[in-house]
Amino acid sequence: MDQVGGQEKSKPEARRRIWRATWRQALTAITIGWDLAIPIFGGVLFGHYLDRRLATGLTFTVGLMVLGLMVGVYNAACTLQREIRRNQPRARCQGQGGKRQDVDHL
Repeated sequence: MDQVGGQEKSKPEARRRIWRATWRQALTAITIGWDLAIPIFGGVLFGHYLDRRLATGLTFTVGLMVLGLMVGVYNAACTLQREIRRNQPRARCQGQGGKRQDVDHL
């Protein structure tokens, strides 16, 4: 009976863990999107301002857009690396049945 009760208690906990993991992945995806969008948009906005102020056509708009794209890709790559490093020890130390076997590196 205790096992059945224990299993019933573990089901909600497993659901919570799944929801937490799902939300963490969703927030990571949103963060990567913002990491890309903000520098690009900021570059275009500031470039447009400079072009209108200095009457230079689209020179600053295009140049700062490309710079914003490069900064955004760099930011997204750093975020992805951080996520991979965060999840890597978990993947290494989980054996069969989700039990940790090698935890000395944590």
